[in-house]
Amino acid sequence: MKLPQILQGAVLAAFAATAGTALATLVTVDGTAGPWDPTLLGNPTYGIGDQTAPTAVAVNAGDNITITYVSGFTSAFNGVPPSVDALGYTFDSFGSGTGGGCPTPPPTGLCTGIGSSGQPFPSAYIDPANTGPQIALNALIGDFVNSSGVIFDAFATGNGPFLITAPAGAVALQLGMNDDIFTNGIGFITVPNVINPDNSGALVIEVDGSTANGVPEPATMALLGLGLAGLGFSRRHKR
Repeated sequence: MKLPQILQGAVLAAFAATAGTALATLVTVDGTAGPWDPTLLGNPTYGIGDQTAPTAVAVNAGDNITITYVSGFTSAFNGVPPSVDALGYTFDSFGSGTGGGCPTPPPTGLCTGIGSSGQPFPSAYIDPANTGPQIALNALIGDFVNSSGVIFDAFATGNGPFLITAPAGAVALQLGMNDDIFTNGIGFITVPNVINPDNSGALVIEVDGSTANGVPEPATMALLGLGLAGLGFSRRHKR
């Protein structure tokens, strides 16, 4: 096989590798992060409003996204070491839905979706009837937002892999904790005018989204550049 044909094959292989390239990234979701900004018009309110900003990942509408817990733990209690993963406190009665640690005997038989602050968890909007699977305290919550920051929908990912398609109009995926009190700790230390951290720890989450316009990996870009450069040199040498 002649050199130009080899180089042309390399270029074609590089272009093929760029089509539908998988975009995978590791992100950190802090224990104090809420899943969306409740102060924006159109967004549901939750908790006492002391959360930090969610972790955001840019997406395109139609992206097929896989969300997977990788490592790390969080705590929802002041002075208590982080100990739960993306499923949260499944043995606890706080959260939304049924099953897990939610009480099963009468009169309720389910989690209420309301936290100790008297305000709803983010999960109260995912399962307002409290009839679905338990979404525990400090479970990982995801949602999509448009360019104005207004959420489309919200969901509990669990440890994953959790698969979902970005809806029309989505520009970002946001991730945060299912809680009602985030940074204004109530408990072990009470000092006037001092904010005591409540939630602590962080989760490392892999977000893998496939798109037709994926960004090539460095090795693919190197192969493409080598092939194009070689073709240029070969044609110049032939002339």
